[in-house]
Amino acid sequence: MGRPIRTEPYDLGAAVKAEAWKLITEQGVDAVALRAIARALNITAPAIYNYYTSREVLLAALVADADADLGRFLTDAHTPHLVDDADVQLRVVCQAYRRWALENPQRYLLFFALQSDDPQAEVSATLAALIGILNQADAGGRLKKEEQLTLPPGLSGLLSEWKVKFGVENEYALYLAYIMWSRLHGLILNEIGKRYPRYIKDAGELFRLEVKTMIYQYLN
Repeated sequence: MGRPIRTEPYDLGAAVKAEAWKLITEQGVDAVALRAIARALNITAPAIYNYYTSREVLLAALVADADADLGRFLTDAHTPHLVDDADVQLRVVCQAYRRWALENPQRYLLFFALQSDDPQAEVSATLAALIGILNQADAGGRLKKEEQLTLPPGLSGLLSEWKVKFGVENEYALYLAYIMWSRLHGLILNEIGKRYPRYIKDAGELFRLEVKTMIYQYLN
């Protein structure tokens, strides 16, 4: 029996993405294979190659979609608080980041399934939001000053690129944004992966405490 002929408008690229997300949700990112997707959609593998030339290209497209969705989620949460103090903005953005990750665990984990030598790939929507908040705090005199901070040459070079990208003068604000994001990311990974000791009953409480601690450490 031949393959059914579709007469209705059909977005094959979107269908491939949807099937890939289904595989990721049910079996994890390692299950994503172009031939498996082709079988599920009842099409030939070469038809997919017209949209995604490799598995890596498809995964990169999924990462871009997830990052865009996270960016919209953070923007919707952050926008009503743009005129608030930096500590309020930080709490809002950090909590929104955790909420999106817990609601979309496979999408969150996909961000870190692909390796890249491009440092700009690390500028996630969350990191960009933190940079903006800390830059605003610095301009308002609310950012605590560093004490004899000497950055490694490699990190200093990366932050120099970010200074241009984000229009930030104070390299220290960029450094803090990256460190804050790293701390939040570690807690979220532990929560998604259920890696906390059993006596920690409320991961959300621990996350809120960490946000409060960072605000105390970095803001006047």
